[in-house]
Amino acid sequence: MTNFPATQVSEENILALRSFLLEGPEAWVPLKDKIQANEETAAGYMSLLYGAFCVAVRRRFSPTYTDSEIVRLVADVRVKAQETAGLIDVSLAEDMLRSAVGAPTLQVGRTDDLRAVLYAEVFILLYLVAEMELDRAGLEQFIDEVAAYTEEWLAARRDEASASASTSS
Repeated sequence: MTNFPATQVSEENILALRSFLLEGPEAWVPLKDKIQANEETAAGYMSLLYGAFCVAVRRRFSPTYTDSEIVRLVADVRVKAQETAGLIDVSLAEDMLRSAVGAPTLQVGRTDDLRAVLYAEVFILLYLVAEMELDRAGLEQFIDEVAAYTEEWLAARRDEASASASTSS
């Protein structure tokens, strides 16, 4: 997902996120071909998924948090994951949580391992959404907040890319 100027959050991405949040990873199976249809669609969905992760984490840890709360959340997510807990890289997950709340990371995780990042993101997101106990209206409000956050995040990445391009010219 390096081409931020081309990345857009589409209605299709939002529908896929809604299905994912309601049904879990199984919802991806019938949508997989649509989500992966092209790089732009996949980037839009992955951006929205990242936005959902950030919004859920910020809701959970706002206005303040402690490092022990972050450690405890990752431990709770791993307990809930049961036999699949090994898919969650503890250090990476904790760093992702720190990053989402704007705290300095320890940078001990493997951020270049996309699969590890995705596992941590998905397990934590689904855990936090379940913890919120959203009704239908609450879920729609959450999705609206996620879409707005993601658009702002993408705009910031576009601005960074534009600034970088103009300084290297």
